[in-house]
Amino acid sequence: MRRCIQALVVVVVLLALGSLALAQQTPQPVVRMGNWIEVGNDVFMHIMATMDARYKTSQNADFEDQTRDRALSRSPTSTAQHEQEGDLFYAELRFGAEFRYQKNFYFQLLFENQSIFDGALIDDRSNTSNPGGTDVFGRAASTENPGFRVERFFARYTFTGTPLTLHVGPDLWQVSQAGLFRNDDPRIALEAKFGDLNLYASAKINVESQRIGLQNDNDSVAYVFGGIYDMKPHRLGFDVVYYRDRFSGADTSVAGFRSQGWTGQKVDAVWLNASWSGTIGPIRGLLQGNMVLGTARGSTVRGSGATALPASVPLGKSYDIFAGGAVAYVEANLGVVTPFIGFIYGSSDGDPRDNKLQGFQAQDLNDSNGITTNGFFDQLDTSSTFANRDFSCPAYLTGLASRSQGVPGNPAAVGAAVMGNGAVTECSHSTSNAFSSRIGNSSHSGLVSVFSNPGTFNIPVGLKVSPLKGHEMVGYYVYRAVADSSLIEIAFGPELAGRSISTTTYHGIGGQWQWTLNPHFDIRLSGEVAVPGTMYKDLARLSDCNPNVAGVQACDGNDPALRAEARFRARF
Repeated sequence: MRRCIQALVVVVVLLALGSLALAQQTPQPVVRMGNWIEVGNDVFMHIMATMDARYKTSQNADFEDQTRDRALSRSPTSTAQHEQEGDLFYAELRFGAEFRYQKNFYFQLLFENQSIFDGALIDDRSNTSNPGGTDVFGRAASTENPGFRVERFFARYTFTGTPLTLHVGPDLWQVSQAGLFRNDDPRIALEAKFGDLNLYASAKINVESQRIGLQNDNDSVAYVFGGIYDMKPHRLGFDVVYYRDRFSGADTSVAGFRSQGWTGQKVDAVWLNASWSGTIGPIRGLLQGNMVLGTARGSTVRGSGATALPASVPLGKSYDIFAGGAVAYVEANLGVVTPFIGFIYGSSDGDPRDNKLQGFQAQDLNDSNGITTNGFFDQLDTSSTFANRDFSCPAYLTGLASRSQGVPGNPAAVGAAVMGNGAVTECSHSTSNAFSSRIGNSSHSGLVSVFSNPGTFNIPVGLKVSPLKGHEMVGYYVYRAVADSSLIEIAFGPELAGRSISTTTYHGIGGQWQWTLNPHFDIRLSGEVAVPGTMYKDLARLSDCNPNVAGVQACDGNDPALRAEARFRARF
């Protein structure tokens, strides 16, 4: 009997294994919806992969050939270096997936790596991100190596039977039709769609205080409310953004001025904008008006030493914020040829010694925006004279005497103060930002604020040509200036000795050609020449091009800055 049971068990096991083998050999039906593949009941997945490989070269990014051109950073993962100055090959590599469940749930997870590559770095040896030693300027290499990191992750759920959609996580999202507030910062949002009317409310984290070891009220956040009324072919938009910055003034037990602000400073600002976009026959255009209102408070700590707040400046000085700006764009689609012209204006802050902040900027912090990715100014996305990463300050402003932030007796290096934080890497504006957000943002003693700037006057004009299918060529000219140079004249008063400074920063001439071979692969060649304007020449001549020799060997600032790039992009 026992043997019979054993034989029966063996037979059952063999039958089970045979059934399993047959099942594995039987092809399972695969349901596809375009590029989406069903991976579960009503669950579809799409794999995303991108290779954006570029060779870049540049020369005289500081408009001066008497100074030695230098890489901004030795780190292979420095995105500032990738997108600004250097002779290098780098790649932006992305891999991720997006999922859909039924019709009301969507999730995306995306990883990214941006690195400079050469024959040694590609081997990924232990010192990939730190080649060791120092460069000719005495700088050590970076020790950071983020590698592949999470670039975006977000979920969207639409409540069945309602117009409401919940969004959680960082995606690439913009505010206003001109894209003046655009990034992939974490946010939570509630959206509502009523026919052609789309409304939304969102809370967005700019910088968390956890980064400096604090909690509670030490963050920088933004609260966004707005909507779009889409009555094709016209769209009307309105947005209100409240910026609440406590991070830049967080108390880190360092009295006085710090890189991001002065201890105790606060900024509460509200940006309002109204916009229209649409087409009338062959004409397509955008018009957006902007206003910033609010208050700011200066440093609450007197401090001591070189970074002390001068006795002439009261603690907790109150500032009123009132600034305005405008964005306009128009193009005419004439078939093969499409001429276009734009206009960017931002009001100026004329006096760093008063209690008013009147320089327009759409964001409270030095942050990127999406003005070149909104479908209007996209043909200028390679132009640093318009809104890509800016050129360096003239001759790096080396060898200048210490100059106060508009207040005599408060020594502060010009490159880091009057000309804005990060002046060496970006002089007038930050990444993808058409408005002046760097220059002058530290001009008020006791306060660092982007609403203290000399204003913006930017006019791009150009021509798009599509001679053959898959080919597009763009040529452009950009005139860039500040609206009022008074703020800078006050800062450099002793060096100028009564002379004035012009408002023209530089002229940009450039173009690009893109060949789209198929929906997944394209090649783009681009280049730009930036000719220094009178203002940059004036500033360069205040610099010392040979600080090793006694006295000031003035720079010329007459040399054009050159950039060129070849991009090869594959997308799936």
